[in-house]
Amino acid sequence: MLIGSIALVVLAAAFAAVFGIWWANASGDDADVRRAREEVSTTGAAAVATLTSLDFNNVDATYQRFLDVSTGAVHDDYAKNQDAFKKRISDAKVVTTAAVRETAVTDVNLQKKVATIMVVVDTTVKESDKPPTTKRLRIEAALDQTDNGWKVNALRQVPYSATGQQ
Repeated sequence: MLIGSIALVVLAAAFAAVFGIWWANASGDDADVRRAREEVSTTGAAAVATLTSLDFNNVDATYQRFLDVSTGAVHDDYAKNQDAFKKRISDAKVVTTAAVRETAVTDVNLQKKVATIMVVVDTTVKESDKPPTTKRLRIEAALDQTDNGWKVNALRQVPYSATGQQ
């Protein structure tokens, strides 16, 4: 009977140890995801603001900021079309500033090093002889985790309709 009790205590201790290690590892994963979500939200929102802001008075700096926050196809497109991109900004004669209103992280996959966010941004466009106009955009951005942090690899504007309409 004493041997059975000791065996039961040893078995219970082993179970508790295994469960404790499993729980600690699971908690660590949750903390990693939570930190990644915060970083993706902050970095992604700033990147979307950058990619929706233009200044024809400072074309080179605008272009460099676009390159700095992008990766993959978005970055390659800017790099490949540098002259046309800079000419478009210069010819537009506008200054566009963006203000992020809301950000939601819709997905983070740390194993694949990818994330997706939805951002509501107000863009104010100022043309030289006209009063500024503001437009609200809803943007979905896909991000990749690079050696230099999270960078935007795809952007798309998300259409919307008023509540109750299709």
